[in-house]
Amino acid sequence: MPGEIASTQSDEIRLRNLRAQMQNRHDLQMREMEEKNQSSVQRLVENHTTQTEQLRNAFDVTISREAEALEQRLHEVRLHNDERIETEKQTGDQQLFKVKQANQQRIAEYKKNSEAQIESLRKQLQASAETLREQAKKQEQRTDPKLNKRTT
Repeated sequence: MPGEIASTQSDEIRLRNLRAQMQNRHDLQMREMEEKNQSSVQRLVENHTTQTEQLRNAFDVTISREAEALEQRLHEVRLHNDERIETEKQTGDQQLFKVKQANQQRIAEYKKNSEAQIESLRKQLQASAETLREQAKKQEQRTDPKLNKRTT
């Protein structure tokens, strides 16, 4: 029984460590994606600015159309990137929820099994104690004749 409790505790610690590792990995991946997207957006903004200035210098009339198109494209890229980030976040959150739920179920199962074992051992101990009491009474009655006369 103590071995099972220790095993359950070590399993629980391992599960917590696994959860922490998964959370850290998820956070790291999210940061990497955000940094990647930020640098991508930064490059797009820089490219957009450079192109806009060049077009204004060369073509004052067509620049407004080009700028609007580039701004729309940048807006779409940003929206698309935001959607991707949100999708990845939701996927990560769902996976984290599944892991948490599985861990909670496993812990509840271990707890239930441990409680059942404890209750079984408690009943066995109580039955053993009752048996020993009965045997002690019988032994006492056999060895002490005075008690036999009093009880009869």
